[in-house]
Amino acid sequence: MTAVLVTGGTGDLGSALVDRLVKADHGVRIMSRGAGPASGGLVTEWAQATLETGDGLAEAVDGIECVAHCASSPFRKTKEADVAGTRRLLDASKAAGVSHFLYISIVGIDKVPNPYYKHKLAAEKIIEDAGVPYTILRATQFHALLDRMFADGLLRFPIGAVPGSFKFQTIDTAEVAGRMLQLVEAGPSGRVADIGGPEVLDAGDMARSWIAATGRRRIVLLLPLFGKIASGFRQGLNCTPENTYGKITWTGWLADKYRSKPS
Repeated sequence: MTAVLVTGGTGDLGSALVDRLVKADHGVRIMSRGAGPASGGLVTEWAQATLETGDGLAEAVDGIECVAHCASSPFRKTKEADVAGTRRLLDASKAAGVSHFLYISIVGIDKVPNPYYKHKLAAEKIIEDAGVPYTILRATQFHALLDRMFADGLLRFPIGAVPGSFKFQTIDTAEVAGRMLQLVEAGPSGRVADIGGPEVLDAGDMARSWIAATGRRRIVLLLPLFGKIASGFRQGLNCTPENTYGKITWTGWLADKYRSKPS
């Protein structure tokens, strides 16, 4: 049994990983910026800590063998959380004698000049140089991410604009968590092979599948975008078709989520 700290343990990926770790009889401590549930009865420990300030990190890693670093802040204070915060977490981990630092990263961050990707790449470099044994796993975008992009943004209204030529190889969050469990149990492995979903799709086709699955009435305008970031997504530099890992397709995931939901 390994004592594992899961940062971002209440998020989509973090909670899926916590579930698998518990079922595999590992000791689990969830790290979150918020306080733990008041109801109690948890089968895991809870640590309240903040990457941006370092508050609570020493206590969070105390007695921990493996840190599974899932926490990220893609939309606000990214540099403070993902770069400086990762450095703080590594410093605390090193001081506590953590023997394995597992980091989940993103396919294509060294090829697509997205500001968030640049911060993830900087975090990888910090991990490689920190002196703590590590594993870095890059995965493609999650099905759930594209679902939220359509539901809350691009296709929220009756007429929506989608960058139709952008390519994605989305993967199920639970399958990524399953791979991370394997890596926890394997021990420090350095930079391991990237993983992606079972197919590469255009965003336009994904949008049409989303509309069909949700039963919503939408008019989709395929929006041409230009620039280096757009070019990277058009070329599929965020994909890894030679490293398919996931088995759950985009349409299969949509069918499972929306089968019993009203349109």
